[in-house]
Amino acid sequence: MMASKMRKIGGEFEIDPLALYGFNGKETETDLFIYSSGRSALISILKHLKKSGSSKIHIPYYICESVVKACEIAGFEVKFYELNDNFLFPIDYLDSIRENESLLSVNYFGFVDDNAVIENIRSVRPDIVIISDQVQSFWTYKNTKADYSFTSLRKHFSLPDGGLVYSNDVSFRTQENLKISSFYKSKLIGSILKHLNLPDETYLSFFSEGEDEINNEQGVFKSSNLTSFLFQKINFQKAIEQRKENYKVLYNYGKQYNLDFIFPYAEDLIPMNVPIRLSNRDKIRKKLINRSIFLPVHWPLGWFNCNSIRSKLLSETEMSLVVDQRYSISDIEYEMQTLIKALKNE
Repeated sequence: MMASKMRKIGGEFEIDPLALYGFNGKETETDLFIYSSGRSALISILKHLKKSGSSKIHIPYYICESVVKACEIAGFEVKFYELNDNFLFPIDYLDSIRENESLLSVNYFGFVDDNAVIENIRSVRPDIVIISDQVQSFWTYKNTKADYSFTSLRKHFSLPDGGLVYSNDVSFRTQENLKISSFYKSKLIGSILKHLNLPDETYLSFFSEGEDEINNEQGVFKSSNLTSFLFQKINFQKAIEQRKENYKVLYNYGKQYNLDFIFPYAEDLIPMNVPIRLSNRDKIRKKLINRSIFLPVHWPLGWFNCNSIRSKLLSETEMSLVVDQRYSISDIEYEMQTLIKALKNE
């Protein structure tokens, strides 16, 4: 059965206003400290490291510009490295990292397990501080071999903000008296309006306003009390099962039509999105938008990676298919049927 054509697929998460029932405005008791965002979580890690070590960090060229900004806000000098063919840190780059400097590794789309590479680095250079960017993989951020890892919550769930840090470093302490982020209000309004199926321009203006507020933040912030409340209500097992089922259906459908999946299918993965390559990506994406299917790309080129061959290629051809728990099998089938139809009509 094909999903309704009015069904919006992709874009930021919706929030059902009924989910707010019972919220009293106070902070919910939890063992987790929730930052305002993955960016804020990273800044907190870096500010901690700056107290005792070098303030230089090595990050991949293929990265969201917000990560670069976070490193600069924390007062770090940023150096860039090119990924190898497996989207992993190239070991031969180690000679470029001086003693006690930091390294950022990224779990791209939830598909790239960097633990083996991290252990390899540590066996040769135990002085290097390793941070694993798990923003695209909430489900594995605690399974890292890195010194620190961080993830985003609003990228995976119906929450207006939120980010988490994981580390075995007992000296890492959450800063006290952090202010609550301001952007969550705009994100919350946009998410509710989207759930109510208002016109795109109505809720998108609030999402855009929220992004502007995030970009203007210059420090470390904690999440809203509402996010703590909503986080406790998430059925994680149900989300895992739906994502894995959607992923399997999407992949099997795509293979029938020879879609160029960037990563092979893996039974145990719980991906954020499923990235593919399309030579005519922008044309196809516009056609999908006209059918209320809003698929992200990772990422537009920035000033820092415009000369990176891999970053340039991916910025022009990558498109991410959505598989998250918001969607039923019929929604995924509609997404794929609409994509294949658009490709055939090119």
